[in-house]
Amino acid sequence: TVQNRVKNITGYEAKIIRFPGGSSNTISRNYQRGIMTTLTSQVLEKGFRYHDWNVDSGDAGACAKTASSACVYSYVTSGLSKSRCNMVLMHDIKNYTANALSDIIHFGKENGYTFDVITMDTPMVTQKVNN
Repeated sequence: TVQNRVKNITGYEAKIIRFPGGSSNTISRNYQRGIMTTLTSQVLEKGFRYHDWNVDSGDAGACAKTASSACVYSYVTSGLSKSRCNMVLMHDIKNYTANALSDIIHFGKENGYTFDVITMDTPMVTQKVNN
C-alpha cells in the first residue's frame, strides 16, 4: 500500500489524508454513486483522519489563469477568519503559490494568526459529503 511505502521510506505512519477534490467532490458521482460517503466513513473507521479546507487559495482556479502570486495572496488573506481554524488549500506544484507564501505568513503573523502542524488531534475541517 501507499501507506506502507511512506512508512518504509520515512519511518512515519501517515494517518492524515486529503481526498483529491475534497470529501465534497461531485466528480466521483460520475464513476460510483455514494463513493465519498463510503470512503469518508471507512477512513475514520480505520483510524485515519481527513481534512478538507475552508480557505481556497484559488491557485487551481481563478489565480491559475494569471499565474499570479498576488492573486493567491488576495484569495487566502480575504478568506481567513479569526473565528475558526483556517485550513488553506494550496498546491505545492504551483510556483506562484510558493511565491505568495512568505507574504501570506507575514500577513498572518501581523494579524494575530498562528501556524501549526496538522496532527491526529487537530479538529477535522470537513465539507459536506455530496456523494
